[in-house]
Amino acid sequence: MLDPRLIRENPKLVKETLKARQLDIKLVDEFLEKDKRYRELKLKLDKLRHKSNLISEEINKLKKENRAEEAEKKINEAREIAKEIAELEDKVRKYKQELDKIMLVFPNLVSKEVPKKEKIVEEWGKLKRERWQKSYIELNKKLKLIDFESAVGMSGEGFYVLTNEGAMLQRALINFCLDVAIKNGYKEQFLPVLLNKKAVTASGHLPKFEEGMYKTTDGFYLSPTEEVPLLNLYAGKKLSHKELPINLTAYMLSFRTEKGATKGIVRAHQFDEVELFKITKQEESSKELVKMVNDATKPLKLLKLPYRIKLLPAYEIAFQSAITYDIDVYASVSGWLEVSSCSNCLDFQARRARIFYFEKGQKKLVHTLNGTGLGINRLFVALLENYQQKDGSVKIPKVLQKYCGIEKIEPK
Repeated sequence: MLDPRLIRENPKLVKETLKARQLDIKLVDEFLEKDKRYRELKLKLDKLRHKSNLISEEINKLKKENRAEEAEKKINEAREIAKEIAELEDKVRKYKQELDKIMLVFPNLVSKEVPKKEKIVEEWGKLKRERWQKSYIELNKKLKLIDFESAVGMSGEGFYVLTNEGAMLQRALINFCLDVAIKNGYKEQFLPVLLNKKAVTASGHLPKFEEGMYKTTDGFYLSPTEEVPLLNLYAGKKLSHKELPINLTAYMLSFRTEKGATKGIVRAHQFDEVELFKITKQEESSKELVKMVNDATKPLKLLKLPYRIKLLPAYEIAFQSAITYDIDVYASVSGWLEVSSCSNCLDFQARRARIFYFEKGQKKLVHTLNGTGLGINRLFVALLENYQQKDGSVKIPKVLQKYCGIEKIEPK
């Protein structure tokens, strides 16, 4: 959430952000108009309350002096003011509710570092493509790692079942990515999948992305990403600057409606992620973002999978983010696949979640950062395609063999 004072004092900056994100700048004018009216009514209400208090004091004084007739006049005057106060309170409450709704629609400001167009800032590894190589869908016909038919039968399009070595490989990748994160200083968490409206609003996913989330009949949301519960571990908390930075990691199933989800595991309604999350001091969040991006690429380097890092333009970054780096892994047949998105949200989420820290007697909002470390489904695809052999088998990278217990997946 943005600071309302920022919108009042620098509407031009906020309009520039909305324009860069390809959003309607009229939202700023709507806010300023309602905010002006709200503050006018609030000032009038405060004056009436003050007047009411003064009249109450006068009434008490008159009663003590046995001046009943004058006291009665003041009582009648107080009744009229009470009616005005009640009417004004209702108007002020409605304007406040409207302003609160508008505030939830404002996205985060965009960092000055964000380019106008997507920018590749790093490439690692050699890209190889042999004519005989097959897509993971084709490989699966003989490897029998994924059962699409059963998944469609029980859940519909956009779901899949991992079987045999497929399930083993998925579990191995999850544990491998978690271990890499832990070695990089992140503390592992295990989190709820069902989240309430307050938690999902705090992260910035509501109201903007409500249509993209699954909701239960009793009002819970299936987590769209581990970022949401990791943030809410500290919602409402006041920290010491000595506790920062806080580095967290978690594996969890995530769920999104994903309109483009069909057969395959690249874009699905249910997917596996290992998340990286940081809570930092304000002046340290930029350097911590650099660390996070490096941490997210570590599993790819260990698996010897080529990747590239992209700095995204404003119109492609998430609602709650101020700056975002995407990491794509190269799959020899499927091409570039996004496996991580690392973002600095500055104090946007902290203002919604009410997370503060104290330093030198000052109370400050923390900065929050989130990144994927990594998206397991697409990592699975890249590994199959890049490590496939001419005979249709798939070699297991050495660093992953202790997690799998095998060196190769053979065709059935």
